[in-house]
Amino acid sequence: MKGRKWFSSILSIIVVLTLVLTACSNNSKNDSDSNNQAASNNKATNSTSSDTNTSATTNDSTDDGSSNTSDKPASEPFELTVWSHNVANAMPEANDATANKIYDFIQKKMEEKFPGITIKYIDKGWADTLRQAIMVSVMGGNPPDVADGEDFIPEFARIGALLEVPEDVASQLAPGPMKAAMHDGKPYAVAQMTGVFSLIYNKDVMSKVGLDPNTPPKTWDEWLDMSKKATANGKGQYYGTIVQNMGLGGAFRLAPFMRQVGGDFTTPDWSQVTFDSPENVKALTFLRDLAKTSPPGSTSMTDEGQFFNLLNSGKVAFAVNGPWHIAWGKANGCVNCGFAPLPVPEAGKTGNVIVGNTLFYALKQSKHPEAAVEFLKIIASQEYQEMEANATGRLPANMEAGKNVDLLKTYPELQVFDDIVANEQSSPLPVYAKNGPQIWEAWYKAQDITLTTDKPIEDALKEAQKTAEEQLK
Repeated sequence: MKGRKWFSSILSIIVVLTLVLTACSNNSKNDSDSNNQAASNNKATNSTSSDTNTSATTNDSTDDGSSNTSDKPASEPFELTVWSHNVANAMPEANDATANKIYDFIQKKMEEKFPGITIKYIDKGWADTLRQAIMVSVMGGNPPDVADGEDFIPEFARIGALLEVPEDVASQLAPGPMKAAMHDGKPYAVAQMTGVFSLIYNKDVMSKVGLDPNTPPKTWDEWLDMSKKATANGKGQYYGTIVQNMGLGGAFRLAPFMRQVGGDFTTPDWSQVTFDSPENVKALTFLRDLAKTSPPGSTSMTDEGQFFNLLNSGKVAFAVNGPWHIAWGKANGCVNCGFAPLPVPEAGKTGNVIVGNTLFYALKQSKHPEAAVEFLKIIASQEYQEMEANATGRLPANMEAGKNVDLLKTYPELQVFDDIVANEQSSPLPVYAKNGPQIWEAWYKAQDITLTTDKPIEDALKEAQKTAEEQLK
């Protein structure tokens, strides 16, 4: 968007007003329902002013860090506002020792160019909740300097809301994760971390229900048979597989199986919706059968942490999740869990989706654009990503950081994910040309019908297809 006049940007932002008003009225299910809690790092000062943006959809009563319209000279200390809870895998107020080291690293790097800078980190949620908050802040003219996200960067780049990322910074990052950061062939975000999905199996549960804990299923048929056996032998105490349904998180975890049989949400170029394809029907039919082996009511759960704790606590044998589950699962009881490639249909192929692909971007309306871009450079750097990966067990997007030998020593389970990345075709979820939130809502409805009812899957997908096509006109 270099060279575009501010007048053009204003016109572009006005175009998205309808999207904002519609999105803010939706009560979308979210991949993560984080509290919108304002926080600052150890060196940031507390603000006493309140958020004056009365159109915001969040319930924050504290300063969101974006209401100060004064622009201080670069030579004077100033505050940079970052909407993210992913910078160090814990908010600053948690006083986590490992997270504090990462915050201190970022602080020192930023101070090299901007002496006296303070950085205010604020948790604005994730997925649809975060998208709506960004939309409202852009329309109100008071967005943060930097924010994160996963699947909507091209949407905001298209309306002129983001700063372009320097090519020398973007080139450090793997092409797959960066695909979701591109618009018109230009990068508008940096990938902080990335991932793909694997099968996770609780070996203790498998033993208790008569399954070999060292032999996870490799095909759909084996998986379904094992899940049925686990539920039958569990007699209400243990179950087979939890299948996630909630909003975007559910869509992410259905996508690999759709792709394994040649289906997907769209054509490869993202130009046409393909919700009602026969391949998608086949995949969702299998997943419906699998969901019937889960604990009663679990498929309708809306808290992702509680949902996966059914696996961690030894209630179910199988689940689908990404590399973040390695450290998080152990911390929550999944100390005897294994990781394996996703089972495939007998006549199908491997397939996966790039997930947990946290992208950081700088807003064009940033009060401190030079500092915002510098923050992105730090996030993209090998040094930062090695620190983050070793602290969390996540896959770094920086290609040099991905070669860090200490990472696999600390988290040997990551080898499974490295093998998946090397051997399976993976790409992000699609980004729709317009009305993305409405199109995803149509899919979520079909997804919910598939996994929680016995209504015809074909009818649910046809209805979703019709809605999506209307939204794209």
